[in-house]
Amino acid sequence: MKKITGEYMKLRRHNLTGENIPELVRALRGAHGDDEELRALVEGIIGRVRDDGDEALVSLTREFDCPDFSLDQLRVPPEEIEAAALAAPAPLMEALKVAAENIRLFHQHEMRGSWTASMRHSQMLGQRMIPVDRAGLYVPGGGAAYPSTVLMTVIPAQVAGAKEIFICTPPGADGRVNRAVIAAAGFMGIKEMYRVGGAQAIAAMAYGTDTIRQSDVIVGPGNVFVTEAKRQVYGRVGLDSLAGPSEVVIIASASAQPDLIAADLLAQVEHGSGAIAVLVCSSEQLASAVEEQAFALADELGIDGALLERISLVIAEGDDPIGLAVTFSNRFAPEHLQIHTPHPEQDIHDITAAGAVFLGEDVCTAYGDYVAGSNHVLPTAGTARFGSALSVENFLRKVAVISLIPMAISELTPPLVELAETEGLKAHARAAQLRLEKFGLPAEDEQD
Repeated sequence: MKKITGEYMKLRRHNLTGENIPELVRALRGAHGDDEELRALVEGIIGRVRDDGDEALVSLTREFDCPDFSLDQLRVPPEEIEAAALAAPAPLMEALKVAAENIRLFHQHEMRGSWTASMRHSQMLGQRMIPVDRAGLYVPGGGAAYPSTVLMTVIPAQVAGAKEIFICTPPGADGRVNRAVIAAAGFMGIKEMYRVGGAQAIAAMAYGTDTIRQSDVIVGPGNVFVTEAKRQVYGRVGLDSLAGPSEVVIIASASAQPDLIAADLLAQVEHGSGAIAVLVCSSEQLASAVEEQAFALADELGIDGALLERISLVIAEGDDPIGLAVTFSNRFAPEHLQIHTPHPEQDIHDITAAGAVFLGEDVCTAYGDYVAGSNHVLPTAGTARFGSALSVENFLRKVAVISLIPMAISELTPPLVELAETEGLKAHARAAQLRLEKFGLPAEDEQD
């Protein structure tokens, strides 16, 4: 045991078997049932913004963030954004430049162009990729600053070609937005930015106010209030995902280095807000060494010992502990997965659900959070089973295009009529029959 902030603690430990995976996943994540109190609170906030617009935004911001907030503070003047970028420290701007270049290159590889092709019945099909007109980006703030999230949300929107891009981010108690966040916005060429956060910001982006015009999509991470607000406005606007607490799973063989694992686990729980960090290994000795290193590093860095309660050490039992760890990870579907094994490039082929995978001991989640180039807005709370990271596709609409020539009309109309009549949709059948009569190929006897 190690002493942290005056108390003796140990990290949570669990045994992993082939039979207890579902139970262990539930234990590590905790209950994710409906929170009626949260839902009602957020519903009330959205209703106030929908009905009272800017007046509600000012009142709610006074209540939750800045007691002296006023309407004239809502929008960050464009000249303030530009000035922040010019006044930012050179090392910060150089770091933003390195990160932005890598992030942009990554997202440029995601772009797919429009296409058309002739199909087997000579019908011409295609798909147009059309960017959204207006994208609202949420950047968390208040007690912390995330200039990296500015890059992660702005760049894929820009690569996709979104016509208008704006940011909402909460002010501090003094009514200001962190200068590094504003500098990052200026560096990215953003001219529209608002000092508003939480569920009220999501409501403003979804419904619009006199000051903040409605967006087509809302993307970006946030706390439970932001997530619940996104859930409630979905359908009125498009969303990236419903993100939960941040999380990492580290799969490690017995030969893995405990100091690296300890640092990576601490880096994850440092996010706070219910962040989850899980080590899965086969070695009790490694788990104990990681525990010792984690407490020592927490002391060294002055990290709140309470955060270590979010770290779990899982011991995989049986003849194939790495295989069992992979099975567990696929069920857990972590936001971040690190593989500290002798052959991570082989083990990844067995991974079927993860937001981002980091191969080998020489890379950690922090690289993905900042500078490697992949996006750090990732699916959480098990949604990696069906969801993906924020990408250019979140800012694109896929529009199908159909064109028929006489041969296609003649060949496709009979099966269409059969299906439509089977479903009882007589007008569908008749609409197609009219096309056959007017534009289809002449009957064979007429051709003779």
